[in-house]
Amino acid sequence: NDTKGEQGCTTFGMHPSLTHIHQLYGEGDVAWVANMGNLVEPITKNEYEDETKQFPPALFAHNTQTTITQTVHAQNAAANGVLGRIGDILNAQANAEIFNAYSMTGTPPLLKGTPGVSRPADVLTANGLSGLGTAASEIEGDIRALHNQSVTSIYGETLSDAIGFTFERIDILGDALGESTLTNGDCAATILDEEGDQVYLAQEFQQVAKIMATRDLLQSKRDVFYLSHCCYDTHSDNGPQLTRLLDMIDGALSCFSAELKSQGIWNNVTFIMASEFGRTMTSNGLGTDHAWGGNYFIMGGGVAGGKIHGAYPDDLTDASDLNIGRGRLIPTTAWEELWHGIAQWFGVNEENMAEALPNLDNFLDNFTAPLDANALYESL
Repeated sequence: NDTKGEQGCTTFGMHPSLTHIHQLYGEGDVAWVANMGNLVEPITKNEYEDETKQFPPALFAHNTQTTITQTVHAQNAAANGVLGRIGDILNAQANAEIFNAYSMTGTPPLLKGTPGVSRPADVLTANGLSGLGTAASEIEGDIRALHNQSVTSIYGETLSDAIGFTFERIDILGDALGESTLTNGDCAATILDEEGDQVYLAQEFQQVAKIMATRDLLQSKRDVFYLSHCCYDTHSDNGPQLTRLLDMIDGALSCFSAELKSQGIWNNVTFIMASEFGRTMTSNGLGTDHAWGGNYFIMGGGVAGGKIHGAYPDDLTDASDLNIGRGRLIPTTAWEELWHGIAQWFGVNEENMAEALPNLDNFLDNFTAPLDANALYESL
């Protein structure tokens, strides 16, 4: 319920599959952000139609919008990721490598930082380290020996350093994971899909929890983790398919949050749910199509939850000042606004905020209720 009367509606609901997220919202550990999306600057319907303001390129294309959601710098196709930039800043502020990035899905733009300032993200799987392929594993000793040799070429030295660092991280993380235990047990094994198979996403979250459990051994100070979950492009099935996917999300996060509470670090973690865009308000017959603004949640023990940030639209009709057709709504909150508060919480000094969020100044006058750390968190 919107008890303060700050939103366009007084009562909101969540998908019935999100029972655990609903519970955490009631406990004050989940907050939603309404109608958020990729922007360059605030824009109205007329400004969009007349193209008198900047807006992100290829608005409804998965690949472009996925990249922009992860870089949070819409007009710069070569931008580093928003967490990569934050990592660069934290390392520079500390004059030491205090930032570690981990990915359960390849090397996403989100984690891309500046070489020499931040080290590349470590790639994991639900079963542990990504490691070497079968063929490479058979000659691992030869590869290590080859790149332990002294070379005179700067290119050869750079390559050998990179490969040597990769093996060093494999050894360090392999040893750490070998010693890691979960305080809440193998909860992920209990999260099953409708066919009775274990949900891979729950296994991935459990692997993240195992890395977190080694934080003292790894001397972790600022860690970020990237996970992805596919198949929400529900053009032809926005019913059973969406229910299946959200069942997986809710089950995986129920185990993950329980484990972090058992480890005593729930208050030190922020989980951010993101997507490249929302979906159309109108049906195409069986599903929905690509849109713009969407609703997203953050969660964690320190999050000031039980509330909805941003502004939920007070008019969803075709006549709405935000509706550019088929229920595609212009975002009224930019990703920059949410990342501003998270970057503050993570330790980015205000004088470095423009480097972390190059477009942030475009939205400062747009803030009706700034999403700074004081708004997002119970205490700092």
